[in-house]
Amino acid sequence: MTYVRAFTHESEALANNAWGDPTRRKVHVYLPPGYSDRRRDPYAVVFMLAGWSGRGAHYLADQGAFGVNLTDALDEAIEARRMPPAIVVFPDGSAKLGASQYVNSSVNGAHMDYLCDELVDWVDTRFHTHQSRDYRGLIGHSSGGFGALACGMLRSDRFSAICSSAGDCWYEYLYTHTIPTTIATLEQAGSVSSFLARWLATGSPTVTLGPAATITMLNLSICSCFMPNPNVPHILGDLWFDLETGALIDDVFRRLLDWDPLNMVDRHVTDLKSLRWIHLEAGREDEYGLQLGHRQLAAKLRGLDLEVRVDEYAGRHGGHHHRMPSRLGLMLEAMGAK
Repeated sequence: MTYVRAFTHESEALANNAWGDPTRRKVHVYLPPGYSDRRRDPYAVVFMLAGWSGRGAHYLADQGAFGVNLTDALDEAIEARRMPPAIVVFPDGSAKLGASQYVNSSVNGAHMDYLCDELVDWVDTRFHTHQSRDYRGLIGHSSGGFGALACGMLRSDRFSAICSSAGDCWYEYLYTHTIPTTIATLEQAGSVSSFLARWLATGSPTVTLGPAATITMLNLSICSCFMPNPNVPHILGDLWFDLETGALIDDVFRRLLDWDPLNMVDRHVTDLKSLRWIHLEAGREDEYGLQLGHRQLAAKLRGLDLEVRVDEYAGRHGGHHHRMPSRLGLMLEAMGAK
């Protein structure tokens, strides 16, 4: 029987963020069937990171008549012995303009420290875990997939296994091909401030305002993640292109490219070689081209004599929840979880 507990965690790492975002965050924890603090073998732990604008609880939502509910699928996989029992943690990495990308930012707060230090220790003190990186993994989708890759490279002291499901990659395409849409949307709104005011005042804006507005909001939101600048009005970050011409602003774009996993790899080879598992998954028809980014990333990793598993499947960017148990099963097997 599914056992999911909801907690509230008070973060020090997120204190004094420029947005006034809450430091008290919901953390949901999935405990496997038969969970026991007296089990002979402690449980492995996997942190599951939501994509842009999502929170961890997003993964726990009912998927409707034709979908697969994640917790039911995990229960079934464990009971059928397709994956070992494990604790799965669903953190909240959201920020005012959408997401934190799970990185430390002088504007959004120290979200990577929150995840890798505060939450890891919090879980280890409350549940029957190995309290070791060897039995701790990260999996995420889209921006959450980027978070898994980034933490795997920057915080390999805390995790030994990572899985990116269509994680943000290949920024030279991902963050340039939508520049015309962003400029047209902002011109229609009249200004950045007018656009943001409407977005923040609209219920369910990703649905109500549509894909062009969503892409625009995503592009504005990552500025405070990767190029934070509290002196920039409204978005508190430097924009990497000119709002009139669309021309790239070279020095800012270079700062953005520094966060592309394709470029991070060379700076973190030792960290990557310490990992026991690297897994890249994406749909073959991903509308953001992330399957291509993964292919490039895999080629670069293999060129450095790193082992990486790459899976592509029939599908687009979404609709992947039913694949989570198999992803977790592979990761847990690689960690030697029992």
